[in-house]
Amino acid sequence: MTPEELFEEGAFLLVKKQFTEAIEWLTRAIEADPGMAKAYQARAAAYLQLERLDEAEADLNKALDLDPENPRLYFRMGQIFYRRSQLAQKEEDKRGLLERALEFFNRAIDLEPMYAAAFMARSQVYRDLGEEELADFDLDKAAAVQRELAKARKIVDF
Repeated sequence: MTPEELFEEGAFLLVKKQFTEAIEWLTRAIEADPGMAKAYQARAAAYLQLERLDEAEADLNKALDLDPENPRLYFRMGQIFYRRSQLAQKEEDKRGLLERALEFFNRAIDLEPMYAAAFMARSQVYRDLGEEELADFDLDKAAAVQRELAKARKIVDF
């Protein structure tokens, strides 16, 4: 099988929520083509679903080396730091992790200003940091982005 075929099988299993099997196929794709950023990204998503945060972060760092302008990679990295913040015992650790998550969500939005999911995630970080006004602003922004995307689809699909 080609690296692309291995990736496609892994991506299919990921969609089917068969995360362990997806990791196996995506690992084979990476072994066949170590420069396939999307395979690292997909495997990181599977690791995230299994709460294997260190492995997800390692894959995202590799994907970022290969594709540094991909907003989804920063979004996923923000998710990792947000999840770690939820596990933190000390308040100062939690705050530091939330601030790191915020940096990644900001970068995702900088790269893709119409990234509704990143606005929603950033809103939750702001809320956890006690920044209610910023949280509400980002929720409004996420809704506005969704409306604009829906309008654009109607124009394209007419």
